[in-house]
Amino acid sequence: MSTTRGTIFTRESVLGPAVTRRQALRAGAALLGGLGLGALLAGCGDAETDAVDANGNPLRPIKIGAVQPGTAGSVIDPITEQFGLGTKHGLDLIRGGGGGVGTGQENLLTGLLDTFAFGPLGATDANISGHDVVIAGPQLWNHGRWLVPADSDIDSVEDLRGKRIGVQPASSDTYKAVALGLAVNGIDFEREFQIFPGQPIANLALYERGDLDAIIAIEPNATRLVAQGNRQLATVSELWQKGTGDANPLFLNGAAFNRPWLERNRDTAARFVALRTEANSLITADPALLGRHFEAFGIPADEEAAIELLPERLRGIYPSAWDQSVFTNMDKQIQVALDIGLLSRTAQRPVYESLS
Repeated sequence: MSTTRGTIFTRESVLGPAVTRRQALRAGAALLGGLGLGALLAGCGDAETDAVDANGNPLRPIKIGAVQPGTAGSVIDPITEQFGLGTKHGLDLIRGGGGGVGTGQENLLTGLLDTFAFGPLGATDANISGHDVVIAGPQLWNHGRWLVPADSDIDSVEDLRGKRIGVQPASSDTYKAVALGLAVNGIDFEREFQIFPGQPIANLALYERGDLDAIIAIEPNATRLVAQGNRQLATVSELWQKGTGDANPLFLNGAAFNRPWLERNRDTAARFVALRTEANSLITADPALLGRHFEAFGIPADEEAAIELLPERLRGIYPSAWDQSVFTNMDKQIQVALDIGLLSRTAQRPVYESLS
């Protein structure tokens, strides 16, 4: 095995990623909430709460997804706690609906959650299947990275044509975003590469073993690989910007709601969007927060090189803008997805709106 690929993910594929005691406790609480409180609240309709702020003012309940340790969005939870954003925005954040992105989205569609992250393609898929999901605020820009070993002779994404590429499953936002970023540059992802789709840790283990020529990794795993000496050829967003001329990175996902719930709870939704936008703005203003909360990313304390890289590499993936430029970005994604067959048709209504 090449020493330029590292071994941490091979180990984690067996042992699992590093999880702190706090993360384990949160995950357990979220599981209990998802199995008990979450189901009860969903059965009773809109949740009620006795939670109040320091002045006795009631906090509005909102059921949100359980934190997934080791993801780009996992840092939002400790930042929300550090700055007291829940109480500041008058919200009682009720965590439930444990599981990954797919499970969280299903829990939104079935009403177990009031909000969860959706991208424009996922929301379109849901809506043409009979749901009514709307994205109402920003959460993440795309953070997919094309990586090769340090000793690879590959210098560009184009040089990887015909090579073995590891990527997340075809149903994932990461896979679809890669296809979009290549399509706008005249490259057919599925025809021009040997694609090995799979879950992130499994693919990372294959990559470290030398079975893949390159990997499309998401954060924070990409930063951990770069810290070990792997080379980043490009980001998915850079390819999108190159092919479209869009000044924005590729929009990944935002805070989504079922439209009927949103119409009944518009103020609560607006408060949540404001909370999440403020958390993103705090990161932009002080990227060092990312390094200070390295545990939320599932990075062990002894990976000092990766921790040092977090502020530089992740500072640009937390958007706070919610305007026409972002809407144009999403519309373009939907159009390209139609052109290359990732979508069969568009939804009857826009999959995004502004709450202001």
